[in-house]
Amino acid sequence: MTAYGGLQLSVYGTLAKARILNNVFYNGAVQTSSILLNLLLMPYITRILGKDALGINSFGQAIVGYFVLLGNLGITIYGAKVIAECRDDKNRKQQKFAECVTYQFFFNVIAILLYNSWVIFQGDYIYFLFNIIILTSMTDLSWAYTGMERFDLIAVRNLVIKFVGTLLIFLFVKQHEDLSLFIIIQQGVLLISNVVFWLELDKLEIVPRFSSLTLSLKNIFNPAISVFIPSVFTSLYLSLNKVMLGYLSSIDEVAIYDYPNRLVRIGITFIGILGTVMMPRLAYLHHNQSKQEYQNKTKDLFRYSLLISVPAFFLLELVALPLCDIFFSETFEGADMVIKIVAPTLITSGLSLYVIYVSLNKMKTFLNCVAIGALVSLVLNILLMPHYGAIGAAISLLATEMVVHILLLYYLRSIYSLRWLLHYLFKIIAICTSIYVLLVIVLGDILSLLEMCLAIFSYGILYGLCFLLYLRKM
Repeated sequence: MTAYGGLQLSVYGTLAKARILNNVFYNGAVQTSSILLNLLLMPYITRILGKDALGINSFGQAIVGYFVLLGNLGITIYGAKVIAECRDDKNRKQQKFAECVTYQFFFNVIAILLYNSWVIFQGDYIYFLFNIIILTSMTDLSWAYTGMERFDLIAVRNLVIKFVGTLLIFLFVKQHEDLSLFIIIQQGVLLISNVVFWLELDKLEIVPRFSSLTLSLKNIFNPAISVFIPSVFTSLYLSLNKVMLGYLSSIDEVAIYDYPNRLVRIGITFIGILGTVMMPRLAYLHHNQSKQEYQNKTKDLFRYSLLISVPAFFLLELVALPLCDIFFSETFEGADMVIKIVAPTLITSGLSLYVIYVSLNKMKTFLNCVAIGALVSLVLNILLMPHYGAIGAAISLLATEMVVHILLLYYLRSIYSLRWLLHYLFKIIAICTSIYVLLVIVLGDILSLLEMCLAIFSYGILYGLCFLLYLRKM
């Protein structure tokens, strides 16, 4: 390699690293703001609307989620991936964008027709309001901005809609009967905000236009469906739990399962920031056959995810009860157990294995794993939900996540050496377990807000010391 070529690689690596850090910052700002606003809003809506109304909201969102999957039919991941791969070719990028948008609109129209058929069959017309979610999905262009790594534009848009939506809910949702208004505000601001994506396409050097439907289906359907099918199976054990819980148990149990689980999902979302911003970078590196750089970035992804997710899991186990007292009313009985059961999913989901499989074009293997997980989820739901309600749903989710991620790691061993990963994971678990046991012995049962704050502070100090002394050197 010439000196000039080496300099080019060095400059490229520096710029790529700077862009990743920049994207992490923007995503971190959005997710942190989103987390804070959700934490602020959750105690209010759980007490104002109650578990009955929130159960309807969770059930409706779970049902419409399947029609959104059909409407997107893999375009969210495929679109981001294909735009990332051809972002240096302006003409090809424009062509692929037009094909993706046409594909997206076509299948979302079908989804709207099918969803409204279900609403008519169901006979409860409050579910008509969830059409807003499908319309939002139809006009969402975040995949294009993700592919171009323009997370700054996504961040500004998401920050604004989060603040506006939260403010409107506090101003207008005042009583149990305001569920319809809550749904309209919560989903409507997302739909309106999609205008921003369309108006700023020039910043991506893209013109908003459609292509031939026949051409779009011909070029996109097969590769997109390979991404769509795994997402269906994944949703079977993420969203289907709420759907089956509504039918096999009660709408109340849906709320008791869903809203504590949302607290855990907030943590998963925050931990998954790095995976989100690195997906286009990993796809780009794999496409350009930069094997060593790809493996380095993957190792960084695992390291930083585990450094956050493992201590977050143990901390959540420690403070689950006072956390539920803060965020939920006394009618949410058993919410703390739901949190404790699903908390380990912070670690599994935080690994962002889906991102790695997508970037490697190993979707067939991923599909096999999630199909097994979906089957496990279905069987456990039928066995547990009629007897244990929300607790049964939580057990089913945890078991399914463990099965799927063990399989994913097993099949990844032929591509990436997992010895380092397992050694690193076990070391962090050993350290966090020691801190957890020490705090349980010293503090005893953590029941009050003051005790919770003391536990969080103590845990943070002890983990920080362990990081400086041991983990930082690995």
